[in-house]
Amino acid sequence: MQIKVEKLKFSYQARLILSISEGAFESGHIYGIVGNNGVGKTTFFKTLTNIITNYEGHIQLDGQEIKENPRLLAKVGIMLDDMELYKSYTGLFNLRYFGGLRGEFDEDKALSLAKKLDLTPEMLSKKVATYSLGMKKKLILLISVMNDAEILIFDEPFRGIDAKSVEWFRDYLLELKVRGRLILISSHVQEDIETICDKVYLLANGDFTATFDLKNQQEVLTYTVSVTDVQVLADFLTKTGVQVEIKENTIKFDSSPEDFQIAFRHAVEEGVNFDSIKKESKFAEFIKKGVN
Repeated sequence: MQIKVEKLKFSYQARLILSISEGAFESGHIYGIVGNNGVGKTTFFKTLTNIITNYEGHIQLDGQEIKENPRLLAKVGIMLDDMELYKSYTGLFNLRYFGGLRGEFDEDKALSLAKKLDLTPEMLSKKVATYSLGMKKKLILLISVMNDAEILIFDEPFRGIDAKSVEWFRDYLLELKVRGRLILISSHVQEDIETICDKVYLLANGDFTATFDLKNQQEVLTYTVSVTDVQVLADFLTKTGVQVEIKENTIKFDSSPEDFQIAFRHAVEEGVNFDSIKKESKFAEFIKKGVN
């Protein structure tokens, strides 16, 4: 199963929000969408699910236009950060209602998943209006996954829930991926994205301006070190083919942890003292481009 986006444009009140040239998402993968607040991540998700339809361009599911074939959305489960629940009714009513909209509702399965999120039968028997923000968020997450949709879209799924539930839900998404689901998530938390995503799209100025392949990424870190003799370390690194940036007594370069240890030992043997060592993953650098 594949979602393909081409020449997608959407404007609101004369302001261009999205102008995505292309994007492709396939089953059996988890994709991250990152970017600053207000760049259009939620809007993009809404175009994928026909919540917004007055856009230009193409959004296709297995070659069929989603806008022209709304029945395709029966395959999609979505969690939006601003999703509205029926607050004057119980959590269980909301599960039954939203579950029924997507076909046959498996209450036993829903309650089993609810238990994993610490939503007890007692909690589900209470009106949603009495729920904390975290409980509401868990209920929305549960609604999005309980019908076993083939495509799952999550807008900031981990925000506002406890660490135990975050850990379980990450593992559950990885399980769904193995089962062939197509999953898209947005998050401002680097760990959320880095832990489970295969590929990440950076949304900026309305378009996907960069991508990062986490699945095939080797462990390469960016080191910034301050030393007493920068030239000794720089000469050794350049001889091994490493590009360096030098500013006064500080040198910056990319290296695997193993190769850095070799360079470190060489410099120490040559009498170089290290005043400071800072390291950052390449993905952290990528994230900084889109999430300030």
